[in-house]
Amino acid sequence: MVKERTVFEKYRSERSAELVLACLASRHSVSAVLYDTALERRFARAVTFGITLTNENAVEVVSALIVRLLREGAVPGNAVKRLGFAAPADITMAVEELLSPSDIFLPPDIEITILPMLSGGAGGDFTAVLAAAIQQEGSVIAADVTGSLRMAAVSGDKMMFAEIPLKGGLDGTALESGMPLESGAIELLDREKDGTICYSVAGDGDSMGISAAAAANAVRVMLDAGALDGDGIMTDRDLFYIGEDFYISQADVRAVQSDKASIRAGLELFGETASELGSFGRMVVSGEAFGSGRGAAVMAGLGAVPKGLAEKYVWCRLPGEQGVIDCLVQPQLMERVHALCDSAEDVSHRLYAEFDELYIKNLGF
Repeated sequence: MVKERTVFEKYRSERSAELVLACLASRHSVSAVLYDTALERRFARAVTFGITLTNENAVEVVSALIVRLLREGAVPGNAVKRLGFAAPADITMAVEELLSPSDIFLPPDIEITILPMLSGGAGGDFTAVLAAAIQQEGSVIAADVTGSLRMAAVSGDKMMFAEIPLKGGLDGTALESGMPLESGAIELLDREKDGTICYSVAGDGDSMGISAAAAANAVRVMLDAGALDGDGIMTDRDLFYIGEDFYISQADVRAVQSDKASIRAGLELFGETASELGSFGRMVVSGEAFGSGRGAAVMAGLGAVPKGLAEKYVWCRLPGEQGVIDCLVQPQLMERVHALCDSAEDVSHRLYAEFDELYIKNLGF
């Protein structure tokens, strides 16, 4: 994982004085988005990554990010009418207890919305993903790949969910030079006929690290070139260089390999269990490795998702940000999210009996 960095982006030059601020935190990054409710569009965004958030440092990191977003966006605190927050369970509890609006130049009586948690492992950051997924009609399965695979199946007013631990190969946190797909991340790569590795960088600036999508793509390139065998062993070198400064190591390959097998096994088993709620015509799969159609195609080619269901899958990278925004501007959505969380059934234990067998079956490339 790369060192700590904060990136700011301003989307518009004009704004109203009716803004909401949506924060989404994971274990190793936190983003904050200013959304203009009058003009119905995003105004600015900031993200800090390359960190490890805990209940001890979370409030400091979140506060610093919000202050920077307001300062660089030239937004006075009284223009922000509501603040929303979604994060893992321990970070959520720390923010609820310790975050003071006046410390971050927001009105002391500002309305704060904290997205509910499903469990200790499926915190508000996954609830935000769920909020984004359930807005279309019909039953849906939402699966999010971070440091674990969190899955939820929603049919009407019923929901079941499960969590499978991952190594971090497909969210970039376990990679030696891994980073989120933000400005400076190596995004796409290809191998030319002469063996040259060509790559593109998000934001068109200097490369600072390797995204999870690029790491998965590198595994595909190595497989196609014969530099990686079907068991995931690098055959002719210890490091696969992308440019002069970054590389994929054998340990990185193992992290990607393990996670893709876990995801495949988890999705298959959860799909079978969720069938008790009825049939599902749509599945939303999100995460760093699924941020583009090409990234999703690479993941499918590596065997990370069950075959034969391509027409049901929707791919996206970071739906949780929009989920927090939607909960802030749609009170009825927030009410539904609370109702689903209150009645949800955790079926994680039901997946374990067959998980190891399916995991081993799907380890190979």
